[in-house]
Amino acid sequence: MHHLANLADTPLEHIMAYAPIHTRLASSGQPNPVQFELIAQTGFEVVINLALTDASNVLHGEDRLVLELGMDYINLPILFDWPSTRQITRVLQLLHDLRDQKVWLHCALNYRVSSAIYLYRVLYLGMDPAEARALLEQVWVPDEIWQGVMDELQRLNLTPDTY
Repeated sequence: MHHLANLADTPLEHIMAYAPIHTRLASSGQPNPVQFELIAQTGFEVVINLALTDASNVLHGEDRLVLELGMDYINLPILFDWPSTRQITRVLQLLHDLRDQKVWLHCALNYRVSSAIYLYRVLYLGMDPAEARALLEQVWVPDEIWQGVMDELQRLNLTPDTY
């Protein structure tokens, strides 16, 4: 276990692809153990991981580490090459259900997550799609597969009231 002295040199901004969404929601690529300690000390209560356990930069034992740091841990893996609208909808529902808690949402590189956050911003937070798109493209420009899933979910216009 690391100690607070190490955390002073590890601001949240140094976590790969860190992207604050609002005061109770942030996203990133894969954090390391020291960064998870910082995430816990910053008051986050839940970690949601959309990466698979065979990701190239997987943190083995992430579930145990996060739980031992006092946060809840949820793994909802989404295949990068074959995402489903059902899985992404489940992530959006979960973010809505946990809206009163401080949530850290991550995947391997923040590509899956940033695509889900785009939808969350537009469908749940009412953000202008062009503004949400500009924020998304700070992380990545979705490929054809992800763009298709995002378009389909926008067409369905799922909001918390439609479940």
